[in-house]
Amino acid sequence: MNQLAKAAIVIPVFNQFQLTERCLQSLLENTSSIREVVVVDNASRDQTPEVLLRFKNEFENQGWVFQIIQNSENRGFGRACNQGVRATRGEFVGILNNDTWLMKDWDQVLIQRAQDLNADMVAPFAYEGFFDLEILPQKAHRFIRRNHGKFAPIWSSILMFFRRSSFEKIGMFDERFFVTYEDTDLRERMKRAGMKYYELGDCLIWHFSKGTRESGLLPPDYEIEGKRLFIEKWQFDPAINEKQSSERWRRRLRRWRNHWGLY
Repeated sequence: MNQLAKAAIVIPVFNQFQLTERCLQSLLENTSSIREVVVVDNASRDQTPEVLLRFKNEFENQGWVFQIIQNSENRGFGRACNQGVRATRGEFVGILNNDTWLMKDWDQVLIQRAQDLNADMVAPFAYEGFFDLEILPQKAHRFIRRNHGKFAPIWSSILMFFRRSSFEKIGMFDERFFVTYEDTDLRERMKRAGMKYYELGDCLIWHFSKGTRESGLLPPDYEIEGKRLFIEKWQFDPAINEKQSSERWRRRLRRWRNHWGLY
C-alpha cells in the first residue's frame, strides 16, 4: 500500500446543531489518518457556536487542528466551502455535509482509492435508510464486503473528496450559487475538463436527505434562483434528463438498492 497523502476536511454548517453534533462525533471517533478540519459557520442562530467550541476542545485534545470560521451572515454553501478549502493544507480536501455519519476508517479508504484510481474526486456510497447507531457499523461492514473494489463514474455531493490541484484548477465553487446547483455546476465543469470522479463501493456514509436545508431560514426562492443561474451559464436545463422515464426508473432502482445497502 502506498503512503497516504495528507488531507483535510471542510464542513459548512447553518443551524441544525443536532446534526452537526452527530457528524462531528462520528468524525472524531471514526477517522484514522486525517487530523485537520475546518468548520465554516454561516451565521447560525441556534446552539451551533457553542457546540463547535465544545468539539474544538475535544478534537484538539486528540491532536487535531480544528479551525472555526464564523461568518457574520449566511454566505451560501459554495462560498463557505471555498473559505474552508483556502484555510486548509494537503494534497486532498473533503467537503462534508453535516447531516451525515461516517463509517470507521472512511478517510483511509477515500485517500487510498483516490490515489490508486488517480481520480480528481471520489465519494462514498450514501445510505439514506433509517439511522440506528447500533446497526450502522454492521451495515457498513456488510456493504463493503459485498462491494469491495467496485467503483463507478457517478457524481455524489454528500462527501466530495477532491484532489486539491484539480479542485483549484477548475476554479472551486462558483460563489454566485447560494445553496443549490453549485455542485451541479461543478460537475459540469469537471466533465468538460475531462476530469475523473467516482463513487466507491469501499466506503459507506449515512446521509439525512436535505437535513441541512430544513432550517426554515433560507431564502424562499433559493432553488429557483440556482436553477436560473445554471441555465443562464450553461444554456440547458439540468432537470431535463431527470424527467425522462429511463432516468426515473434509474432513480427508483437506486433508491431500492440504497434501501438494501447494495451498490
